[in-house]
Amino acid sequence: MVQVIRFLALAALFVSIGAQVALTCDPATPGSCDGEESALVQQSLRSTAMNSEIAGLKDRLAKLEAASNSDGFFCRAAWCANKAVCCENHAYGLCGSPGTTCCYAPSGIINLCAPGSECNKHSGHCHAK
Repeated sequence: MVQVIRFLALAALFVSIGAQVALTCDPATPGSCDGEESALVQQSLRSTAMNSEIAGLKDRLAKLEAASNSDGFFCRAAWCANKAVCCENHAYGLCGSPGTTCCYAPSGIINLCAPGSECNKHSGHCHAK
């Protein structure tokens, strides 16, 4: 959720900076703004697309915030039910049912081991007992 907010702030900053940088021509000199006008049109189109994407992200953020008020929790980007097991690494999270154990492969891949199985820490695979 924090990453989405950071993205929105950065997107707004880039749009603002892009508009300021694009205004480098001298309107008093005929023809000096031809390339600049084209750049401004392109910047405007990118800004419109960015604003649309930002609106979509704001909508998704509102839905995530609404979901976070319900019974559960985030495990990275995954939404887990209360009492679920959260298995996460630097890239993603997985939700497992209660009693699940997390098994991490040396490569970072996560496997969810069912109750009664055990994790082979060398391979990252679950094995029945």
